[in-house]
Amino acid sequence: MPTSFRLRSLIIVTFLLLICGIGALTALLAYERSADAIRRQALTRAVDVGAAATREFFRLTAPVRSGVELLGLSRLPRMDAVEGQLRALPFMATMLHTSSAARGFYFADTSGSLFYVRRAQQPLDNTAPANSAYVALSIVRAGDKVQALRLYFDLELNELARHADAEVAGLDPRQRAWYTQAMASHELIRTGAYTFFSSGERGYTVAMATQDRQFVAAADFRHALLNEVLGRYRLTSSTRMLLLDEQGMVIASDRGEDFLKDLEGGVDARKLGLQALAQLVEMPEGKMQQFSGDRRDWYLQRLSLPHKSGGPLYLGIAIPADELLKDARDIRNAILLQTLVILLLSLPVAVWLSGFLVDPILRLAAAAERLNNFEFNEPLELPTRIVEVRQLAANLNHSRVTQQRFVELALQLNDERDFERLLPTLLRITTEACQAIGGLLYVKHSADTPPRLMAGRWGARVLEVASDAPSFAVSDAMRSRHSELREADPQASAALGLPPSLSVAVPLFTRQGHGAGVLVLFFEHAPAHNEVRFIEALAGFAALALETRGLLERQKALFESFIQLIASAIDAKSAYTGGHCSRVPEAARLLAAAACAESHGPYASFAMNEHDWQALHIATWLHDCGKVTTPEYVVDKATKLETLYDRIHEVRMRFEVLKRDAEIDYLRAVQTGTDEAQARAARDQLLATLDEEFAFVAECNTGFVDDERLQRLQRIAQRTWLRTLDDRLGISGEERQRKERQPLVAVPVLEPLLADRPEQCVERRASERYEADNPWGFRMPIPELLYDRGELKNLSIRRGTLTEEERYKINEHIVQTIRMLTALPFPPELAAIPEIAGGHHERIDGKGYPRGLTGEQLSPQARMLAIADVFEALTARDRPYKPSKTLSQALRIMRSMCEEGHLDRELFRIFVASGACLEYAQRYLDEDQLDARDLSQFVPPAAA
Repeated sequence: MPTSFRLRSLIIVTFLLLICGIGALTALLAYERSADAIRRQALTRAVDVGAAATREFFRLTAPVRSGVELLGLSRLPRMDAVEGQLRALPFMATMLHTSSAARGFYFADTSGSLFYVRRAQQPLDNTAPANSAYVALSIVRAGDKVQALRLYFDLELNELARHADAEVAGLDPRQRAWYTQAMASHELIRTGAYTFFSSGERGYTVAMATQDRQFVAAADFRHALLNEVLGRYRLTSSTRMLLLDEQGMVIASDRGEDFLKDLEGGVDARKLGLQALAQLVEMPEGKMQQFSGDRRDWYLQRLSLPHKSGGPLYLGIAIPADELLKDARDIRNAILLQTLVILLLSLPVAVWLSGFLVDPILRLAAAAERLNNFEFNEPLELPTRIVEVRQLAANLNHSRVTQQRFVELALQLNDERDFERLLPTLLRITTEACQAIGGLLYVKHSADTPPRLMAGRWGARVLEVASDAPSFAVSDAMRSRHSELREADPQASAALGLPPSLSVAVPLFTRQGHGAGVLVLFFEHAPAHNEVRFIEALAGFAALALETRGLLERQKALFESFIQLIASAIDAKSAYTGGHCSRVPEAARLLAAAACAESHGPYASFAMNEHDWQALHIATWLHDCGKVTTPEYVVDKATKLETLYDRIHEVRMRFEVLKRDAEIDYLRAVQTGTDEAQARAARDQLLATLDEEFAFVAECNTGFVDDERLQRLQRIAQRTWLRTLDDRLGISGEERQRKERQPLVAVPVLEPLLADRPEQCVERRASERYEADNPWGFRMPIPELLYDRGELKNLSIRRGTLTEEERYKINEHIVQTIRMLTALPFPPELAAIPEIAGGHHERIDGKGYPRGLTGEQLSPQARMLAIADVFEALTARDRPYKPSKTLSQALRIMRSMCEEGHLDRELFRIFVASGACLEYAQRYLDEDQLDARDLSQFVPPAAA
């Protein structure tokens, strides 16, 4: 026997080779740890750098602030002459000497005089004497007279030259920001960044007003030194450091070129072109944050600098993560390179061992692939020295046989659609797959009833199933929840005419743990343990099949109940349509059955399968489901002024008011001396006229209106009545909005007795309009308004009680039906439901609604539903607004509708000639409506 190897030994060898991989993982972990250490060290350094930059900032700015404070507290000279201003020169020169960051010191008074001292520098002072150390600018303002001088001094403050400076003669310090801000504050202030007029440099001004508010002392602080400080403390080549004010304006930058983007309003950090710098403005203070932007990762730090003058200052630091972690990346790359060398050296050994291992596994994978493709005919033969692989091949071969049995079982069960026939089929397939000599299938129909024998087999013989068939201890099997092998009950076997045998009772449970039944199998010899497991697996599959088919039946029943529930709710919503949704399906079913039975004519080849019948059934029950959106008061509108109530009561009350006014006018006339008999006669005439006019208006509310009546209605409407109360009190918010679009009229006010008021026009929402290319193909003309409740407009309706808007609202139910049914996820075999239900108001000639389809564009089922809908509506007796038609009247009307292109002529012929309409009439019409037995007179001639 050839030498065999155990897979475990080969796995150990493979793990030894994977040491290289473990080394690579170790290298990566080492990188992460070193990178984390470098990151923490760098972040600590960033904080230290921020602190050092802060100290350097205060070293530069503190002397400037102190100098301004001392200058403001000192005894300032007279400003009305240059000699008086020069008394402050020694003190200001000393402050310039001690404050390297100061560009210059100066003060100004309330008269607009200014004395300014700064260092001389080239090329700004290219006309200054050779030994010039200081430049002073003196502006003396006395009324309209201004004297402006530029003076030059050496280091000992000897005057070297002076000359008039007309360029700055127009400078008024009182208009400068530093002056106005200092005068408005009792503390040291700091201006925003700007360009100094004297040198063109960038900086800001620190200023303070004297206690008597007569002088302002100030100093210009140069940004250039702060830029240099920030540049010295830069951590990496791409690190950015900014000194910011609270508005995000840049006071100083580690890169001076930022100020090349200078505008008069200053440099905004958010406009420097880097998202990281913009983030510095928004982030909180103190805690360092990570930020991704500008195609790289950053570490950001924002420190608050305590500052005595002006608003707060902040130091912002942005460090690129890639530069910060450069050393860690170098370490990582070196370790990975070493790991790669080790892997390359180990590659030949790994290739040899992998070939030894993978070859039999590949064969097993190919066999498994054949199983995935349901190819069970080829047995698996795998010669190999690996014991575990040989065992796996044997198990896979056994799995192939088991799967083959399961697939055959599933295919045969899937072909069986009838639940009653499913049970014998399920038992036959299970007994054959388990190689049993017979079997019984008990099914538990409800939780309160015991399992009942539904199918039995013995060999090829089907056993007769009786209600009192023996149970073979199935109740014990249901309680134990485990299969049991035992001697078959001799009495039960004898009752079924079966020879002695061994039986296995396997309980069947659903996925929710509910008992579905018991499967009893008979064997000549006791099955092995693995065969019992296979039987239990097959029994689970049988339980799943029972549960699935039962679930489908219950879902179908639930869906049917839901459909009828919706239809019943629609019928119950209005007394005018009660029973309509339940009777139309029956009429449509009778017509469809008659069409399928046709043997000649256009419908000779017409047939409907199971899904077609189901689609027609659902469509007919739900054909009016859109009526749930139609307001009940519109459907039931009995008078022209009726909405939620009949507004004729409002009109009557106005007439009552006019009658009371007539009584009042009569009494006032008598009181003022008018002849009583004459006044009484006028009153009685007016009261009679008002009574007759109201009776006429009331008649218009319920009856026909012609041109003559319309003219009289207009004349009556011109009467006025006096309203003394605000008609905007106590009304809904929606009505108030409509009223507020009109100007408010003060009360008391005379109003027309009848009118079409603007607030009675309810606008249509945009969502209730449809574009010409709407996805449903609706082509119904849509009224501009949703409702027009104008009294004159409604009373002027010539026939019926509905306005154009209300008639559209009723017809719109078919639009809602189509939208509602289209939104439901019907399976493909029921996809025609929206088209069938939505077409019953279309016409054969294309003049119907809502899509204006012709007969060729409508399915036969949709045309059948149209006929059933009209026939039911004509003969129904639950329509209080119109009398029901007799059978002959209804058929005569429908024949005319066929001739007018409304209904399908051929289908109506089938409906009448087949007797389907008579069968419906005998079932649903009252006896007095059955006035025709011979229907041949209503049958239209067949189509050519």
